[in-house]
Amino acid sequence: MGLALAFVGIAYLAWALVAGVTRALVGDLISFSDLSDSSIPLATRAVRVVFVDAGVAIDVAGILWLTTSLLLVMRSSRQRLSISWPWFSAICQAVVAAIGGILAAWSVHLPYRHVTAAKTTPWERVSGISLPVLLVLALLIWVTFLVLLLVERARLSRRGPSPSDGLRTMYR
Repeated sequence: MGLALAFVGIAYLAWALVAGVTRALVGDLISFSDLSDSSIPLATRAVRVVFVDAGVAIDVAGILWLTTSLLLVMRSSRQRLSISWPWFSAICQAVVAAIGGILAAWSVHLPYRHVTAAKTTPWERVSGISLPVLLVLALLIWVTFLVLLLVERARLSRRGPSPSDGLRTMYR
């Protein structure tokens, strides 16, 4: 359980780092575009919309995915389902973050890119502050689940395991 719990936290950290670095890369590209007179490629504009203008949605999706994975860890600790499900969820979150990072890096570093001036949108300003706020929220959620699991483990240790504890998830 502890290893799954740690990996869920690391997968969210990868998600948050990709979101933050992508936002910074695209933000720098947009700032640079204010100094030049060329146009932004279509792929870069699409990444701007997804990662900068709608960055708060990506931050919220990361928190929801973290919470889902932690709920799966909690259910696995109670032997309601296999421990493989939280691992699968965390691995998928890390893979999606990696694919998003690759897409963003590709679009920002397109060869022969042309850049134009761009205005700051209100959602871009909201996205600029949403990641640090939701990162703290994610840390609080993760610590809460860790404490709940420790309390549950302490309660289980007092009454001791039953002979059927290991068989509960075998046929589900």
